[in-house]
Amino acid sequence: MASGADVVVVGGGVIGSSIAYQLAKRGVGVTLVEAREVACAASGASAGGVRQQGRDPRELEIAKRAISMWPTLSDELGADLDYHQDGHLTLVEREADLPEIEQRVAEQQAAGLGIKMLYGDEVRAVAPGAHESMLAGAYCPTDGHANPISATKAFAAAAVRAGATLRERTPVIGLLTDSGRVRGIVTPDGEIEAGWVINAAGAWSPKICAMAGFDVPIEAVAPQMMLTTPLPHELDPVVGCVGRPLSLKQLSNGKYLIGGGWPATVYLDQAKPIGLNQYSSIVGSAKASSGVWPILRQTQVQRVWAGLEAKAEDVVPILGAVTPINRFIMASGFSGHGFALAPYIGVLMADLVTTGATAIPIDDLALSRFG
Repeated sequence: MASGADVVVVGGGVIGSSIAYQLAKRGVGVTLVEAREVACAASGASAGGVRQQGRDPRELEIAKRAISMWPTLSDELGADLDYHQDGHLTLVEREADLPEIEQRVAEQQAAGLGIKMLYGDEVRAVAPGAHESMLAGAYCPTDGHANPISATKAFAAAAVRAGATLRERTPVIGLLTDSGRVRGIVTPDGEIEAGWVINAAGAWSPKICAMAGFDVPIEAVAPQMMLTTPLPHELDPVVGCVGRPLSLKQLSNGKYLIGGGWPATVYLDQAKPIGLNQYSSIVGSAKASSGVWPILRQTQVQRVWAGLEAKAEDVVPILGAVTPINRFIMASGFSGHGFALAPYIGVLMADLVTTGATAIPIDDLALSRFG
């Protein structure tokens, strides 16, 4: 059966769900389609960091505006997102790394971010469990973390309450096009005609673009996550470390969630796409995290998993309308750091559809930057 919508959003991760929510809030007829289930891929395996520091300058303003939305998001969406605004601390253990991070902090301060350098005892005051070798750290107190699965499902549920249609287990097998513009999608259950199609399909977004007749410089990767057994509460901010692939946070239940980009093996083209855990990444992640936070040597690894993520060639998202085909919008390639941006990405894409413009420029994030 053919059906219709003003906008079809492809991909039920946190990005697509946020876009669907913002569109529905504006009274736009939106259908959110997801090949499996909401939050089943990257958003179901995210580290959950909500940070501004360390951003590429092209996405820093998006991050700042998104983080300003997070403190009230639980109330807005009517769900517990387990959000904690306890800061983000990037540690430095080698003197040779200090000048570069000090320069980066100065640049971010000049861009209006509330970030500062901490040294010696200042580091211990924020992160008392850090290894004694840590010399300094870049600290942004307005950063934090949240539960990515809860947040993704909350966006999708709020979108439905606002009038959106959610179709899970509905893969896109083709695009409807006419005279250089998209006019909907094809699914195994039939066609869905639409005035706009927004590609938020993450690791599968290149396949959607191929249906439109063009390529995107995005590859599928599978960042690996680890969860430890619980310990007494000691860590508030999210912790990273220069020179170590690490994203460390202690959850409300006392368990430590450890990420940082350690790779799993990608299996995308099969009935059940997965990221298969790698033993070398488990060992590497354990060494990196316990070298920064020694008490982790008293825990055990309770669970290891990976989610399929879309990594853009320059590790910065691809946003906005594309020139090969009209009424087709990209919101993909978030490269492992899109979760925090999701609330404001929804605003940007909804504004682009409804007004033809965005409150802040996103031209530097367009697909055309790759030529």
